[in-house]
Amino acid sequence: MRVLVTDSQSKLGKALSQTLARQHDVQTLDLSGSGATYVGDPRDRDFAARATSDVDAIVHLAPLAPADASPVDVLDAATRGTYNLITTAAKASRFVLISTLRLLEAYPMEWRVTEQWAPWPSTAVADLAPYLAELTVREVARVAPLKAIGLRLGEVVDDADVAGRAPDPRWLHLEDAVQAVERSLTYDEPTPVHREPAFDPPRHGWWVFHIPGGGPRTRFPLALAGQPPFAYRPAHDLSSGVRHPWPAPVEHRVKRLSGRTGGAARKVVIYGAGGPLAAATTEALAHDHVLRLTDVRPLADIVAANQPQSEGAPFPRLLGPPHETRVVDVADTEQVIEAARGMDAIINCTVVRPDPVQAFRVNTLGAYNVMRAAVANGIRRVVHTGPQQVTLPYPAGYWYDFNLSSDVPSRPGAHLYILTKFLGQEICRIFAEEYDLEVPTLLFSSFVNPSNPAPEPMGAFAFSVSWEDSAQAMRQALRAPSFPRPFEAMHIVGDLPHGKYDNRKAKELLKWQPRDRLEAHWLRTLDGASE
Repeated sequence: MRVLVTDSQSKLGKALSQTLARQHDVQTLDLSGSGATYVGDPRDRDFAARATSDVDAIVHLAPLAPADASPVDVLDAATRGTYNLITTAAKASRFVLISTLRLLEAYPMEWRVTEQWAPWPSTAVADLAPYLAELTVREVARVAPLKAIGLRLGEVVDDADVAGRAPDPRWLHLEDAVQAVERSLTYDEPTPVHREPAFDPPRHGWWVFHIPGGGPRTRFPLALAGQPPFAYRPAHDLSSGVRHPWPAPVEHRVKRLSGRTGGAARKVVIYGAGGPLAAATTEALAHDHVLRLTDVRPLADIVAANQPQSEGAPFPRLLGPPHETRVVDVADTEQVIEAARGMDAIINCTVVRPDPVQAFRVNTLGAYNVMRAAVANGIRRVVHTGPQQVTLPYPAGYWYDFNLSSDVPSRPGAHLYILTKFLGQEICRIFAEEYDLEVPTLLFSSFVNPSNPAPEPMGAFAFSVSWEDSAQAMRQALRAPSFPRPFEAMHIVGDLPHGKYDNRKAKELLKWQPRDRLEAHWLRTLDGASE
């Protein structure tokens, strides 16, 4: 088997390269240096394609970023770099992602936290990066013809690291970490002797295993990974000398801000103000709010260009004082933080769809910067926006399902636009929960004009809403007094009779009622039909 190992100059990378080379043809990838087979950054999609073009398996130590990289660069490496590696691999049938058990560190020590437990990362980049890398691989694995395996490792150490130190329940010996990777390269679920074809073990998809060190007092118990057929058995006991009480878990929740809550916001910054949703929202807010409108291009230039996104789409206009405009690149952390200074609330309407670089920078890193700005400025209400994440066809989405509520799990698959927005949405959720923010997230799909139906035989897309109703939903998201949870995602869709997408959550939490039933988009004319 030809295996590509990334970050091969790290301690674990070196050990993996040397051990796997005994049985496999090992290729290596690093950001710099002369010893690797491939030297470069997998965020360069062409480079990632070259490195993965002729390998059977990839072992990715994410995030692949320099030690002095900025937080946004680390997150970019964890998301875009990982996405490029897994989506450009021409023939790889296996992708092993090296992650960390730190994602579950906030759970109490006495709880039996296994692979069945949800990750609980903090907003620290050291947590966000591996978590977002996991989500990227998991979602791509829904549609890609490969077996993707996530290994959450303890703190990897060798004999020199532990010499003379008190034992730590988080330690994992380097040799045991290598053993787990070796097992992941051959792991397959056995086919039952007595079976029905429909229940054969899956050949593709996403599996997660927790890889703790050996000994009776490890921070996390050996659970699924220790069972056949994976059957990981740590050979190094690094926890038997750990004394009780164990170290306390990392405390990162909840850090309450003192900013205004509920509908008290008067001064509002809008990121992505040059787009049609922001333009419609601006008109709905301008008469009783003070707005700071920002975009990556001067708003005056956008207005002068006079190029609406589509026929009938709202278009921004320049407002006089007390409103103001600023040029802000949402991928620039300091610009985003500064633009929110003195504001009561934030609305994020930024979006990039097809560009493989800017989609990550705007949709994912932009969300991170917006949440950083909220925390830095004590702003609790952040209205986030994005595309619905449920309409992709099988195996990624729910295309053939009905009565889909706002709380069904997101299914972005490998779709660049939806995936990058999903990752940004997860960042918003984690910040909201950690800092007790109020982050209503409004999810849209098709914006239409009530009296101008598209000339298509299928009629209106079942996830449609009028521009006017979408703007009112945005206004209500800004002004609603409270929400049950810090982060709430809501489908913003009109009252359509299709029975596919449910808008009850938005009606309940936002006190929003769509006025446009869009009959012209789904009624047909029967004039002239035979009786």
